[in-house]
Amino acid sequence: MTAIVIGVGFPLGMLFVMYFFGMYTLRNFGWVLLCLIWGAIGFAASYFLNPKLLELGVGRDILAILLAPLLQQIFVSLGVLFVVIRQKFDNLVDGAVYGFAAGLGFAILENTGYALAASTKAIEVALLRSFSTTLVLATASGIAGVVMTQFYFRHRDNRLVILIGGLGVAIGYNALFNLLVTRQIGGEILPVAFGIGGITLVGLYITGQLRTILIQLALEKKRSESLLDIVIPIGVQLSTEKNFARLLENMLVEAKKFCKADAGTLYLVKDKILEFAVIRNDTLRVAMGGTTNNEITMPALALYNPAGGANHSNVSTYAALTGKTVNIEDAYETKEFDFSGTRAFDRTNGYQSTSFLTIPLIGNEGNVLGVLQLINALNSKREIIPFDKNLQQLMESFSSLATAALEGYILEQNLRKEIQQLRIEIDAVKRTKQVDEITNTDYFKGLQEKAKTLRGNTGPIETPKG
Repeated sequence: MTAIVIGVGFPLGMLFVMYFFGMYTLRNFGWVLLCLIWGAIGFAASYFLNPKLLELGVGRDILAILLAPLLQQIFVSLGVLFVVIRQKFDNLVDGAVYGFAAGLGFAILENTGYALAASTKAIEVALLRSFSTTLVLATASGIAGVVMTQFYFRHRDNRLVILIGGLGVAIGYNALFNLLVTRQIGGEILPVAFGIGGITLVGLYITGQLRTILIQLALEKKRSESLLDIVIPIGVQLSTEKNFARLLENMLVEAKKFCKADAGTLYLVKDKILEFAVIRNDTLRVAMGGTTNNEITMPALALYNPAGGANHSNVSTYAALTGKTVNIEDAYETKEFDFSGTRAFDRTNGYQSTSFLTIPLIGNEGNVLGVLQLINALNSKREIIPFDKNLQQLMESFSSLATAALEGYILEQNLRKEIQQLRIEIDAVKRTKQVDEITNTDYFKGLQEKAKTLRGNTGPIETPKG
C-alpha cells in the first residue's frame, strides 16, 4: 500500500497542481486522462520489450540510459500528435500539458515498481526517487509535447530540424537523469535538484509564452479596434468611388498603409489570365496603373499552362485558382512556389522581396475577381518582417469589403451597358414602327401605284444612229 501511495502520489499531485493553475480545465480533462493512460501503456510496453532487447545483446546500461528515454519520448510524441490532430488546437501550452500528462503516466508505474522493490528501511529514498522521477519524466515529455505542437502547426521549411532538435533535448535530458540514477552520481539529492532545475526552466519557458500570448491578445484587441476605426470607413469610401482606376488604386494603397507594407500589386482576373492593374513600391518609387497614367509593361500571368493544367507554381495564380490566402515569411527560403521571376526583378533593381501576403478577392458567388498581394511588411525600424497571422485575418476582412466595392462597381457598369443596349433596341423598334406607319398610309400606297404606272409606260431608250 505504501509503495502505491508513493508511486501514484507525486504524479497525481502534480496533475492537481496543473489543474489548480489553470493549465487545463474540465473541458479537456478527458484528453489529459487519455494521455496519462497512454503514458502508462507506454511504460508497460517498454517493460515487456526490455527482456527482448537484453536477449538481443543490448547492454543494461545502454538500455536504461539511452534506449528507455528514446522509446518513451517516441511513445509520448505519438500520443500528443494523436490528440493534436483530433482536437485541432494551436497552442504550445496545451501541447506541454498533454506531454506532461503522458510523462506522469510513465512515472506512476515506474515509481510504483521502484517502491515495491525498495525495502521498508529505504522509504525516504523511495520518496526522493519518486519525486525526482516524476519531475524529470514530466519535464522531458512536456518538451516533446511542445515540439509536436510546433511541428504540426508551424509549417516552416525547418520544422523537421525543430522536431529532431526538440526531441533530442527531451531524450537527452531524460537520458542524463537515468545516467545519474544508474551510476548513483550525487546520491538521491542531485537527481532531485536535476528534476527541479528542469521543471523550473520549462515553467519559465511556458510563462514566457503565456506572456507573449497576452501581449498578442492586447495587440489583437488594438487591431480589432483598427478594423472598426479604419478598415470599415475605407470600405465605405471604396463603395462610393465611381472612378474605376481610382477604386483599384485605393484598394491597394489603403491595404499597404494598413499592413505597413513596402510594396504591393493588385491583379484582376480576365478570362484565363491574371492581369496587373496597380503596382506600388515605395523603396523603388514605382507607381504604375491606377490614376498615374503610367502604363504597366509587365506581361499578364497565365492561370493555366499550355497543356491546360492549373498554374499553381506562381503564388498569385495559385491564390486566384484556389481562393486561398497565402502568407510566406521568406520567398528566398520557400520551395512551395516558384519565385524565380521575383528574384530576377530583385537582381535587376537592387531590391529584396522577402515576405508576401497574397489574398484572393472572392465575390459573393465564390468566383475570384482578382488578387491583392502585399510585399515586405516593415516594423518601426523599417526592417522587413513576416506578415502577422492575426493581421492576415483582418486583411481578409478588408479584402471582403474591397471585393464588395469592386463587385458593386462591376455590377453597376454591367447594368449601365444593359440599359444602353436596351435603349438601342428600343430606338430600333421605334424606327421600325415609324417606317411601318408611313408605308401603310393611303397616300404612300398611292405614290407606289403611280410609280408603277410610270415605270410601265416608259419603254427602252434607243440609241440614235449617226
